[in-house]
Amino acid sequence: MHKTMFLLLTVICVIVISYNPKPAFGGPGQNDAATCDVNVIVDTIIEWEGANFAPIHLAHITAQASAPEDSKHYTLWTNCNVALSANNTTTAQLTHSRGGGAMEDTLVTKYKISTDGDGDPNTGATSGAVTASGSDGWVEYNNFLKTALAITHFNTDGSVEVTLNVQATNDADNVADTGNYEAVQTITATWTGDN
Repeated sequence: MHKTMFLLLTVICVIVISYNPKPAFGGPGQNDAATCDVNVIVDTIIEWEGANFAPIHLAHITAQASAPEDSKHYTLWTNCNVALSANNTTTAQLTHSRGGGAMEDTLVTKYKISTDGDGDPNTGATSGAVTASGSDGWVEYNNFLKTALAITHFNTDGSVEVTLNVQATNDADNVADTGNYEAVQTITATWTGDN
């Protein structure tokens, strides 16, 4: 009985000592913090800034040797490595037709493309990638970016400015018919890998 009483007294003392309830209302200098873990996953993003490049309106061809050229730039949002390819069909060739009929005449249509970054320390195309794709010089529409231009993503830089250049000329031994010549060039960004 003496041992039981001692054990009971010890248990009561331990309970009283370990029980330290928080006051229902804080007093001066009292505070209590609670944490909340937060997370979000960023998916792979390949997205042009808007709907399309702005239209390119070349100067008039006024002589056999005229070679008007112009460019537009457009931002590509990306957090991965991509490759840029182009439309190599006749849709990308400047073409003139009368009265909605068959194509009547075409111009020599050439393109170039460049980026504002070089892959390190900005997202863009390395000099080796530019050379490999042939985009360092004028290329006729049907061969433009047949070898895709590799864009290297650099961590913390999630955009690249892409500049599309176009040039129109007459054939070497010809003058094109008068009229408005139109083409549509499509640049497609395709995922190639994460870095």
